[in-house]
Amino acid sequence: MNKKKIKIIFFFSLVLCMCSSFFLSVVISDFPKLAAEKLPACSESFKCRDFNIPYKVLKQAMKKDIDTYDDTVHVKWTDTLSYLAAKYDGNFSKYDKKDLDIFAKKLKSGASLSSLTKDLDSFEDYNKLYCAVLNGILGEYQIKISGKNNEGYSWKNIYGIKSFFPIAEGFHYSDSDDFGKPKSCGHGSKHLGHDFITPEGTPVTAIEGGIIETLQWDQYDGWCIGIRSYDAKRYYFYSHLKKDVPFAEELNIGKRVASGDVIGYTGQTGYSIRENENNLSSPYLHVGLRLMIEEDTEKDFSQIWIDIYPLTKLLASHKCTVISTDGGNSYERKYPFYEGNLYLEEQLASSDVSDSDEVTLPIIMYHSINEKNDKDSDYIVSPKLFEKDLAYIKKKGYTPVFMKDVISYVEGDGKLPKKPIVISFDDGYFNNYYYAYPLLRKYDMKAVISIVGRMSDEFTQNPDENLFYAHLTWDHILEMHLSGYWEIQNHSYDCHTYTKRNGVSQMPKETDKDYREFLSSDIWRLQDKIIYVTGLAPNTFTYPFGAFSENTDQIIKDMGFKATLSCIEGISTIRKGDMQSLYRLKRHLRKPETPPEEFFTFLQ
Repeated sequence: MNKKKIKIIFFFSLVLCMCSSFFLSVVISDFPKLAAEKLPACSESFKCRDFNIPYKVLKQAMKKDIDTYDDTVHVKWTDTLSYLAAKYDGNFSKYDKKDLDIFAKKLKSGASLSSLTKDLDSFEDYNKLYCAVLNGILGEYQIKISGKNNEGYSWKNIYGIKSFFPIAEGFHYSDSDDFGKPKSCGHGSKHLGHDFITPEGTPVTAIEGGIIETLQWDQYDGWCIGIRSYDAKRYYFYSHLKKDVPFAEELNIGKRVASGDVIGYTGQTGYSIRENENNLSSPYLHVGLRLMIEEDTEKDFSQIWIDIYPLTKLLASHKCTVISTDGGNSYERKYPFYEGNLYLEEQLASSDVSDSDEVTLPIIMYHSINEKNDKDSDYIVSPKLFEKDLAYIKKKGYTPVFMKDVISYVEGDGKLPKKPIVISFDDGYFNNYYYAYPLLRKYDMKAVISIVGRMSDEFTQNPDENLFYAHLTWDHILEMHLSGYWEIQNHSYDCHTYTKRNGVSQMPKETDKDYREFLSSDIWRLQDKIIYVTGLAPNTFTYPFGAFSENTDQIIKDMGFKATLSCIEGISTIRKGDMQSLYRLKRHLRKPETPPEEFFTFLQ
């Protein structure tokens, strides 16, 4: 056989192998290749309009939005951008800032949005698209920042950009406008995202808060994370994460993350059937944004990939500051951040709710959470046992709720899950913040904490983080309140000491008038302080030592409290319309050493 024939045979054999390899890779892959999907056709109810707004226009519309937020007329940037897009028929090369200023001026002068857009047929289409893309970018949020000279901390209320750049502050990156360009190794498909060239291990931060829906290996995208926004309109996709350590600690499917949270680390994984392989020539982060306009599995026109390059330019001024937790390999955000949490607020509105007019309500009573219990106290539970309790509660299908949820159900305004439970903490120990708070975040559960005002005042004035006796400071309390995991309730200002009075009960020979004045004075002192710090008035009073008198409930009711927690062992039944069923609610004291399977025998 001559050399020419050998070359021909070799060439066709090579082509055949390449085709076979590509076919097998498609067959073997069981994960939807998000970054390689083509833009689908649009539905009749939603006419596709390109999201092609230049960075300059976005920035100027955003500035107008922020500048007018506190004015009588707030000029929303989604309205402004929709107006301009409809006016220019989507061609922003016609943009003139005078058009933006005139539109805003007319709105502020009293003209209605409908009157200004009535002749723009495409306004509604653009407005729907722009709201879907941009509604997670601007809004109110609070962030905890260092005080002057790095002394102490304070919470700052802000209206502005509440989303974050995907690369943490202080880390190098380079990028370019690469959306829609042919992929270098994508078999002719287009690049439906944005790439950031970074050193390996660069912390990746969530652009927007939401629920983790994807956390796995894909043969093309490597280690990847998918996060759906709380309003279920946007799906963020982060891929090619670091080999061996792609994700931040304690990340799992279903977990909620806040915008700016560290979610992973950049790498060069992907393009390998074998898991955890580096097959990219250099490390980079791929970020994609897909709109979920409509949920229609038969007509999959709901998936629309967005060019986020102009958005990332906008977010480049808002990067999250992170700190290392282990000397340079793992990171977490430095400043706590709170923007309200739609997931927590709407969780109870899901389909898995009770339609019954009465519900049995188990309430667990914890006090101190600590590693050591040298005195064998019944009121100290180890962090390990507390975590086992949370896992068991979850396994049994129970959903922790706040007292506001319980009260709303009885008043007829709200719903409860089919199996509600209240996790309560008494006294407000610092170790609740130190040990219990991270575990509540890990298991995505909420708890009620009833604080003693005098103790928080003392430890705020004289900070001490001793895990045995220290109590929460007001800074701790505000942070816990803002997190969405804790509900702050009233446990008296100074009735938690062993004196002649037992808790808040009436003393012998004390007149009803004197008792009412004493009780009102003490409770209002703490109530006012909690309102001042958190902005919310507690709706539940927790009896110190579980002690009360015959007339205590009535005084508590007259003060506006809608529920009381006792130390009576058992499970209470609450009923719609029966406000009395919310008083002297029974609880189960959680003692140490008893395994969850033995302690929680009262759960169904």
